[in-house]
Amino acid sequence: KKLFTLLLLVFSGLVLRAQDISVIAIQAPVSGCALTATENVTIRIFNYGPTLLSGSSFTVIYTINGGPPVNELLTLGSNLLTNSTLTYTFTTQANLAVPGIYTFDATCSLVGDVNPSNDAFNGYVVTNTAPSVGGTVAGPSSVCLSGNSGNLTLSGHTGNVLRWEYSTDGGFTWINISNTSTTQSYNNLTVPTQYRAVVQSGGCATAFSSVLSILIDNPSKIYKF
Repeated sequence: KKLFTLLLLVFSGLVLRAQDISVIAIQAPVSGCALTATENVTIRIFNYGPTLLSGSSFTVIYTINGGPPVNELLTLGSNLLTNSTLTYTFTTQANLAVPGIYTFDATCSLVGDVNPSNDAFNGYVVTNTAPSVGGTVAGPSSVCLSGNSGNLTLSGHTGNVLRWEYSTDGGFTWINISNTSTTQSYNNLTVPTQYRAVVQSGGCATAFSSVLSILIDNPSKIYKF
């Protein structure tokens, strides 16, 4: 019975000292506008096992969209205490320059880890939203004073139209037009008028389109901005 108890205590001690680390989070990159080809990848690692001494090494890995793995050897510069975390930024950065959705998986590999099932953190999604581009407004440069009407067209933009705006004082003051389409009508203009659209892509900063100026052809008076 004493031998059994001794063996049980030894076994329990070995279990308590068993190595067990896990990637518990991916902290970077984060979703945003106009991400680059040099985005840092940062993970957080938790030590469920006994203290890992300074100088200990283990492998950390990340993949993007299931592509080729990025493997790096992490060597501890100080002790990693039990029940504590470590933040690590990979030397190899992520290329997220093309707008789109990227899924990151990250894992760690320590020799002697008794629970490899908890090593990985999977399915971290980063969205790179294309920056807003205002585009170009096309339409007439001048109209007749009497009975003018028509449509302006926006093209070459990136994002959704939030509204149109017009100005009759040379662009000093802009008045909102409640219109989210890519065409804007004009009708019976009597003074020179400028138009532009306001565009936004996702949560990115808004952008203005080019300004279209419409002059009024009047035989008795010439209007100029």
